[in-house]
Amino acid sequence: MDQRDQSPYESPHASPHESPSESPHASPYESPVPEHHGLVPLHGDLLAQDPRRVYEALRRRWGAIAPVEIGPGVGAWLVMGYQEVLELVWNEQAFSSDARRWSAIAEGSLPEDSPLLTVLGWRPALNRLDDEAHGRQRQVVTETLNGIDLRRLRGAVRQQAEALLDGWGMNGHADLITQYARPLVWYAFRVLIGLPAPGERTLAALLGSITGGAHDADRAEAELMRTLHRLVAEKREAPGPDLTSWLLAHATHLTEDEVAHNLASILRSGGESTVGWISGTMRLLLGDARLGSAMATGRLTVTDVADRALWDGSPVPNIAGRWARGDIDFAGCRVRAADLLIPCLAAAHADLLVHSSHDAGTRAHLAWGTGSHGCPAKDVARSIVETAVDVLLSRLSPVRAGVPDSDLRWQPTLWRGTPVALPVAFPPPLPDPMAVTAAPAPHTVMGVPERRQEERAAADSGPTVQRWGWWNSMNGW
Repeated sequence: MDQRDQSPYESPHASPHESPSESPHASPYESPVPEHHGLVPLHGDLLAQDPRRVYEALRRRWGAIAPVEIGPGVGAWLVMGYQEVLELVWNEQAFSSDARRWSAIAEGSLPEDSPLLTVLGWRPALNRLDDEAHGRQRQVVTETLNGIDLRRLRGAVRQQAEALLDGWGMNGHADLITQYARPLVWYAFRVLIGLPAPGERTLAALLGSITGGAHDADRAEAELMRTLHRLVAEKREAPGPDLTSWLLAHATHLTEDEVAHNLASILRSGGESTVGWISGTMRLLLGDARLGSAMATGRLTVTDVADRALWDGSPVPNIAGRWARGDIDFAGCRVRAADLLIPCLAAAHADLLVHSSHDAGTRAHLAWGTGSHGCPAKDVARSIVETAVDVLLSRLSPVRAGVPDSDLRWQPTLWRGTPVALPVAFPPPLPDPMAVTAAPAPHTVMGVPERRQEERAAADSGPTVQRWGWWNSMNGW
């Protein structure tokens, strides 16, 4: 994106000097959106307010696509129209997923330690590749994820959810983000990739820094990659019932570096988005008593409410960008080669054009992305979310919001659609003197790769190897 001119954007939607308040169609969510040299700065504290206000103000000001600044001196296009987002992610002839094309890198306007690179930078993983290289890794990851026994996964999540509730259920109040959704989701992902227990807090801290745009995001990513490379080396020696071992065993033979980076991609895109989906589903139920009544009478299911939550508040408000392969006219704007375009799912889901069509209320939402780069782990995420919500509703009844929805604070980042906290209150259950609390049993959610079981048996018959000491040293993160 050429930033040598003060305002390099050619938009038919509004004059750069027109104020959003001058629009004839007033909005209840209108929010003042500042500009800096023709760009709207979407960093700092702006997104800590209700993101719906920000995106609606941007749409009213610019239309389907807005020129924004996602870091100091780093410009991008925020694509907010539903149809425009579809075109952006489907048209692979015009738009690339390979960040090595990014003009901000070539021109040196992006510092090497920028937190943006932990989300948008290039790496040898399926979500940052194009064409045949992407197809090769996509097949491996998809086939590996399809090997997960979702029934076992739901059982593991349910048992851990019950254990978490046992820890604070007598209090009568809780924060569903920090005390439930986040530790539960990271427990599930730890089991999926085969990391030893404990480890949920470390994963949550590392990925929180990476996707939250923290000042130490580059350090957190380096630590995450060291952890995953060690894990891959361990699983190469002694495969187990986990995604890591299955990725290594696939006939396509990914390198250990590719396996580690694809694990990081799964964690980066899957963890906090699943936390956000749980919180979004509960926010809907807490804010609309009719939904609870409809579920009680069988007119709605947890699945129905969870799908509605993906429309109402995208767990991932913006997904990793695309780069223009060449100069192109897009959504009425002149986009230049190597410009970054960010698909804004939160704004696309609020597009009045789609809500006036038959698609609204169906699974036509874009929460999973779409096209060849659509999320391959949606069944895993759905299993975790539906189980988590079901356990909450069965154990905490009735449950009510601890603060009004309008008082929730949001994380000031483009990449996470989860409030900082989701306080709830509920009547504590009467103590059961006969109840016995048992620690959750270890769980596996898939088998050991068959063609490597003999290798593992041979390794187990040899000298005992002390493993995972490196993980224990990380628990202070």
